[in-house]
Amino acid sequence: MLQDILPKREKMWWSYPRLRTLNLLLLCAIVTDITNGYDGSMLNGIQSVPQWQKFFGHPAGSRLGTISNGVRYGQIGALFFCAPIIQRFGRKRPIAIGSSILLLGVILQTAAQNYAMFVVGRILIGFGNTIQTTACPILISELAYPSQRAQIVGFMNSTGSLGSLMAAWITYGTAFLAGSWAWRLPSALQALSSLFQLSLCFFVPESPRWLVHNNRREEAFQIIAKYHAEGDENSELLKFEMAEIDYALELEWANSTSSWKAWIKTSANRYRLFIIVTVGFIIQWTGNALISYYLHLVLNSIGITNSKTQLIINGCININGVIWGNLFSVLANKIGRRPLFLFGMTGMFCAFLSLTVLTGVNTGQKFANPSIGHATIAMILLFGAFYKMPGVIVPSYTAEIAPYDLRAKAFVITGFGDALANLFSGYTNPIALAAIGWKYYIVWCCVLISNFLIIYFFYPETKSLSLEEVAQMFDGSAAQRKVVDEEVTDDKTKQNVDTAL
Repeated sequence: MLQDILPKREKMWWSYPRLRTLNLLLLCAIVTDITNGYDGSMLNGIQSVPQWQKFFGHPAGSRLGTISNGVRYGQIGALFFCAPIIQRFGRKRPIAIGSSILLLGVILQTAAQNYAMFVVGRILIGFGNTIQTTACPILISELAYPSQRAQIVGFMNSTGSLGSLMAAWITYGTAFLAGSWAWRLPSALQALSSLFQLSLCFFVPESPRWLVHNNRREEAFQIIAKYHAEGDENSELLKFEMAEIDYALELEWANSTSSWKAWIKTSANRYRLFIIVTVGFIIQWTGNALISYYLHLVLNSIGITNSKTQLIINGCININGVIWGNLFSVLANKIGRRPLFLFGMTGMFCAFLSLTVLTGVNTGQKFANPSIGHATIAMILLFGAFYKMPGVIVPSYTAEIAPYDLRAKAFVITGFGDALANLFSGYTNPIALAAIGWKYYIVWCCVLISNFLIIYFFYPETKSLSLEEVAQMFDGSAAQRKVVDEEVTDDKTKQNVDTAL
């Protein structure tokens, strides 16, 4: 197993020059979720800016939903292209493609002269960001040092909170500017993370698994030797990783698992498909969309209507997210995947139930008791902390569950679930809040219970396993061995397979 092969290192990772370089280069992928987090927080913030409300005619209901969902329309459109782009061009070049499209969207959003132009800009932002967020976790999962994979993917996901934090305080600071620059400046600054990614992605190594799959095995060997083994070409870890990659790719070639139909060919793949479909919905159907995109309406519902106060609360919520997101990313390998999912859902349910009760009482008292409003805000912060438990692990869990040749398709499927869940919430939340107010929160309490049950009964633990070992857990190593023995005739590959097994 991987755990038995990993060298025992007494120093921290930054003490190893080539591993340090690799992790710094991986920043081009790690920062990708800044855009997503920035977008939701910025939209929350500018809804509290009078200049934005006046410029767009105080949008509400479906009109506000379309503005919020502009990025989701772009996301859905991009998902049709992500898998072929990533399979054809590798993992790092799609980052440059997505960044370029996103930057065009930021230009249109910033320069918007009307509602339609603003929405089109947001669609392009969603399109480009989806290509980025599909390629980046795959690149990290296939390139990062094995014991750091889940942690780095977790850091990637927690950068969404960093983006939210940046946007929250930027919109607070620019809200007092005269004219439309009060909302145009935070719109323009959304480009910063993509400019950083575009400049760095040309230097990061390509995925070794993609290189081997495209008959560039020597390049893959040199990358793993350089960055995982500090240049030692006789490293046992290097031999183990190369043997596992060879074995996994030969097996998938033997099983012809390259088409979309492969998801339903075997019981193992059907099981994988269920997890990958549900995880995209589960992480977005927790009630988080209410707080991410409609905090303005939520705070109005508990009697906090002052623009300055709302912007400050938005900033504090995102500081909370950054702290907890990074903490749980560091602890991902110690805690495990299932505990992060289950404890997170339990905590979110308790926080949301308390939020529901407090808001109902506060509404009944016509917001006369400030302490209830403060307790409600505390529950929003508590909810945000528990949300980060499953939130940081979803991308790495998706990469672990999917075999190599279906990995890009797995992120496309998860992306569709994410987009459809957010699209539904984007239109339903503002309408439901306007119609039934705090009682709408009860719906999300029920959804959280459903999420917990799905995870408890169907989501396996993948802690401390390599990507290939997770595949064996689903498919069964004995069955795999039989297929390879029957289909693979190359002696060198057989030798590598024996080493991996």
